[in-house]
Amino acid sequence: MAHSNSTSGSRRSSSPWSEALRATDRALCHRSSSRTTLWFLSLLLTWTATAQSRKDLEKKRDQLDKQIKTTSALISAGEREQRATQRQLELLQAQIRQRQELIGTMNSEVFRVDKEIGETEELIEALGSDLARLKEEYARMLQYAYMNRDTYDRLSYLFAARSFTQAFQRSRYLDQLADRRRQQAALITDTQASLERRADDLKNRRTEKVSLLNEQVSEREKLSADRGAHESTLSGLRRQEDKLRGTLREQKSRRERIAIEIKRAIEAEVRKSAKPAKGGTTSGGAASTGKLELSLTPEARELGSDFEKNKGKLPWPVAKGTITEGYGEHDHPVLRGVKTYNNGIDITCEKGAPVRTIFRGEVSSVIVIPGAGKAVVISHGAYRTVYSNLRESSVSKGQKVDTKQTVGTVLTNEDGSTAHIEIWKITAAGDLVKVDPGQWIYRD
Repeated sequence: MAHSNSTSGSRRSSSPWSEALRATDRALCHRSSSRTTLWFLSLLLTWTATAQSRKDLEKKRDQLDKQIKTTSALISAGEREQRATQRQLELLQAQIRQRQELIGTMNSEVFRVDKEIGETEELIEALGSDLARLKEEYARMLQYAYMNRDTYDRLSYLFAARSFTQAFQRSRYLDQLADRRRQQAALITDTQASLERRADDLKNRRTEKVSLLNEQVSEREKLSADRGAHESTLSGLRRQEDKLRGTLREQKSRRERIAIEIKRAIEAEVRKSAKPAKGGTTSGGAASTGKLELSLTPEARELGSDFEKNKGKLPWPVAKGTITEGYGEHDHPVLRGVKTYNNGIDITCEKGAPVRTIFRGEVSSVIVIPGAGKAVVISHGAYRTVYSNLRESSVSKGQKVDTKQTVGTVLTNEDGSTAHIEIWKITAAGDLVKVDPGQWIYRD
């Protein structure tokens, strides 16, 4: 019976501690919920970011800044000659495109910052609610302790125990209650610190936004000036329409000669290493079908595969330059209703600029084109890269070359200094297919 009374007394006397612990558990549970909220919001910050990260956008902006500086330098060099040329107009067009892209990148950055500001504000609000709730629960804990202060006299409470087991249990209750109070106080401090950090972040984000908007205003003003210069140059060139049509005929003729010589050189090379297509017979090295199956060594096959894997990551063929005419069909920059076609890309660069290979390989041809300088063809398995409009070449047929190795220097004529780059793919059936070099090279 005494044992029963002892047990009953133990249950009655421990009741305040159990209640106190339940109170602190509720507070800590609230904080656990708060932590879940914070985790979700942190995840949201990442998930709702713009398609491009801050680092990617900043890198792209730096690249565009460099391109614009290079283009501006080339424009300035042309202006010193005090005459309007088609190349000058194309450089201005390139700079306008670059500035438009730069402004677009800045718009993306502003959008990103706006999202971060909104998400940070949500996070600050959630942290504020957490802090208020934590302080409220902590106050309740202190209030409960004050109301039961007589019971909480540690020594009295322990010595009033009816057994050693009960005393141990009471001591444990007291330690747990003290630990949980400390935890609650630490959570309040941590939340307060997080709130202050986020407030600083918000201030920095708003400062960043103001800076970006000011930069945008400056770039729009520069864009307006570029457009004015473009219209002025265009007007000057249109007064020379007859001369431009004559120049266009010369350019077309020169491009056709270059294309014929390059194709002829590649076809001759393919014939040397090709085998007849199935069902065909050769006559003078040609298959009856007019096609040849390309025969590649394992090393050449691997080289071609490596070249293909690096699409979009190949280095620029010049250290500094601007693409003034892309691949394929284009409207003439001056003559209305006139189309031009480009087998590759034209990169306007500095006078005498070194031209370098975009991938390792072997020189398969060095071609001299009357009136159009020299062209170097590099073999990369089933692919060929072509570097033409060269004043001189620094490599010879059969030579192994590394990525970024100089193959020659750019030729300078009345339109300036322009490197012409092509990429060809030789299919298994021996067909020659032109591809867009702009999709393969990457400006770092």
